[in-house]
Amino acid sequence: MSESNRRDAVPLALLAVAIAALFVAASLRQWLVALRELAGHPAAISLAGALLIFACVVLVARLVVTRRALDHRVAMLAVPADSFDPSPDSVVHFASGLSRSRRALRGLLDAPASAVRLRLDADPAGKLRYAVEVPERARGALRAAMAAYEGVELRAVPEPPAEPEAAEVVRAELVLARASSEPLRAAGLDPDPLAGLARAIDTLDPAGGDAATICVDLLPVTPGKRRRLRRRLLRRARHHQPSPSPGDELAGLLGGGGRRRGGAPPAELVERWVGRQALARKLGTAEPFFEMQILIRVASPVPGRAKAQLAGLLAAFDAFAGENHLRVSGLRIPGVAFLGSDLPGRRRQFDRRFATGLFRPARRRVVMTSEIAGLMKPPSKRCSAANVLRSGGAVPPPPRELPTFDGQAGLLPLGKVETETGERMVGVPLRDTFFFYMAGRSRFGKTETAIGQFLHIARSGHGCLFLDPHLDALERIKGYLTEEGLRERVVEVNLADPDRQPAWNLFAVAGRSPRRATGQVDAVVDAFASALRWDEVNARALNLTTQAAQALVDLARQLPAELAPTIFEIPVLLSDDEWRAAVLPHVSPPVRQFFEERFPRLAPEAITPVTNLIDRLRAAPTSAALLGNPLATYDIRAAMDRGQIVLVCPGSGSGRDRLIANFFVFDALHGAKSRADVPPERRREFYAWLDEVQIYDGASSGTLAALLEQVAKFGVRALLLNQNPERLTAATRDAVTTNRSHLVTTALNAKGSGLLARELGGEVAPETIGQLPRFHSLASVTLDGEISRPFRLAGAPVEELFPDACHPEALGLLDSAIDQGIGRSSVAETLARLDRHPAEILGHLLSRQSKGGQHTGGRQTLDTRASQ
Repeated sequence: MSESNRRDAVPLALLAVAIAALFVAASLRQWLVALRELAGHPAAISLAGALLIFACVVLVARLVVTRRALDHRVAMLAVPADSFDPSPDSVVHFASGLSRSRRALRGLLDAPASAVRLRLDADPAGKLRYAVEVPERARGALRAAMAAYEGVELRAVPEPPAEPEAAEVVRAELVLARASSEPLRAAGLDPDPLAGLARAIDTLDPAGGDAATICVDLLPVTPGKRRRLRRRLLRRARHHQPSPSPGDELAGLLGGGGRRRGGAPPAELVERWVGRQALARKLGTAEPFFEMQILIRVASPVPGRAKAQLAGLLAAFDAFAGENHLRVSGLRIPGVAFLGSDLPGRRRQFDRRFATGLFRPARRRVVMTSEIAGLMKPPSKRCSAANVLRSGGAVPPPPRELPTFDGQAGLLPLGKVETETGERMVGVPLRDTFFFYMAGRSRFGKTETAIGQFLHIARSGHGCLFLDPHLDALERIKGYLTEEGLRERVVEVNLADPDRQPAWNLFAVAGRSPRRATGQVDAVVDAFASALRWDEVNARALNLTTQAAQALVDLARQLPAELAPTIFEIPVLLSDDEWRAAVLPHVSPPVRQFFEERFPRLAPEAITPVTNLIDRLRAAPTSAALLGNPLATYDIRAAMDRGQIVLVCPGSGSGRDRLIANFFVFDALHGAKSRADVPPERRREFYAWLDEVQIYDGASSGTLAALLEQVAKFGVRALLLNQNPERLTAATRDAVTTNRSHLVTTALNAKGSGLLARELGGEVAPETIGQLPRFHSLASVTLDGEISRPFRLAGAPVEELFPDACHPEALGLLDSAIDQGIGRSSVAETLARLDRHPAEILGHLLSRQSKGGQHTGGRQTLDTRASQ
């Protein structure tokens, strides 16, 4: 309290003490007179003593039970959806459910702790939030009562921020100004009466220490007390307004017959008629009744601001003024002071009631539900104020069977769900995870979710691939893979490294099965088709690529591993007649027939679509070093079988990077298909995260969709991410929506929101998806083979999932382990040999021909193999 407030309070406190002393003296005098009268009646004294002891026991029991009940109260936020629009009947149903908060048997003992508290305050962002507090035993009753409101979520109440010590605090308690028989104005629900409170709270500065809280405490009236109250109100009404005869009342109201002798004047008759109508509205209804206590507390470190803000909040309650109205409890001394809840004698009691929920109003008055309907529900869509805490669109609650994630190896982490007891980290079983798709805007949490999932899978011992075109995710991931036992499993291919690159020959066949070699050809062709968006119109280019790739795979089978042709021999094969003539004897007959009979009839420029992009790969040192080494230290199929952790950054932006990314993806998918030669029980599960999946979905033939539908049979689980499902081809989009195990989306544009809203069964509106806040999403998952209804998710930062697992200081050990495992070599050394490689192959082939002694020996050998 400020110094000026303390000076003002001193004379008021002295005046209050003097008034209290007069009341105490009068009470003691009455007690002394009563004791003198009882002195001559011993039986009366014994009875009085017994009654006094009984009263003391009841009082002590009530104090103990009440204090215990006050220590066991629960509060939950009621967060409405944007579309929340309750009807008057739903408010009555909600009020009826709250009536269960007061027990029938022990209600006399703990009634002061049985009130329902409706708490309105501002969150740290200044938004009006609505909370409901009940005794702990009434949690189920509150949950059942909330069922009357469609689109309201129950969440845990966050811890309140600390209040500045120097804050000025003002308090006010509102009571009914007149008897309970006179009702408040039924403010209705449209417009929402809470709009005034929201606008008053909008003037607060929570960041600067301002705080305002309105507590509306409602103690349900029991049926017996309701009947007694009804009789008492009727008696009081008859006492104050004796009923005239109907003829006299009608004549008086109509002004006919003049004023009879002894009759009431017309103004009084009107007043009586209005009073009876008000009483009929109050008592002629089956709505629940409540005793009411309203406490308002405002604090601000700026002198004078708290009083001004309190005045704004009090003005908002004028919407309920009718035959009765709400006024501030206290004694007004005209022109001097107002003795209210800030008096030193009353302040402590106010603060105790405010802090604990104790129901002990300054004046006991009764209201019915319709009088305060505007306070008995969260802000609706009729509340025009913008500063209201809402959940967005209406979304079903999360499935109750959704497992809690606490690092279990058999779960895939998803995020957090809001429950009545707080946030809960959840996951989905890996046995239900075959195909995962997540869409949403950039910087809205997709990659963060993927990183957390990838690290959990990797640290749980599974093999996995993370393909990140932007490198940022890989740099974060590596800090969590430095531990011994993890770093030895890591394989990294980073095109952003200008110094070292592993060897990845797309046509290497050493130690690989024929099925795997066939998949290599298909992977190269599919990658070209996707990167260059080829379709049936580009049939000639597709055929040229297929024939050239198959020729080089056939050639690789005839050469030592260190002389195996690379992708950079495709332009040589297509443009160098001498080199092609030396190679053709060593390829399969169908390929040789194509190059000998049909290829010469093609125009020279026919090879340009194939060779141009390869020339661009050759011009970039890192991609040339990666793809130009005849050896193959990077092998995705081997990584799958060994359970390795594969990190890939192909680069982003250029057509060259797009082609490299497609090489990685289609090589992995066709490598998965080659696992058909492994018994199903021996296939290790392998999880592949593909970010920006539209990069690999350029082929209109639906190649990616077809492969994704097949690889799950071979133990590979695909987890796809991109910004908008509309950027996928129709075939891939159909595969995603038809075969997905889990579907997650953050905010999208209008078209994307509409597409996924339909996929989610129409249970959420497209606007709900479009308005999702950052790091929040909607999810529909598969649990025990059944697809769940959509529910809300909040993102979980990687640092929270693995709080002590990041060790950036050990990245040197990780890099050394990667160098040792995948054999990264100098870019300069690989480039120095690259230009000589076609000549070395040609020289080897010519030397074989000269040693063979027959001009067609090589061809006969390969023909023989083909016939076999």
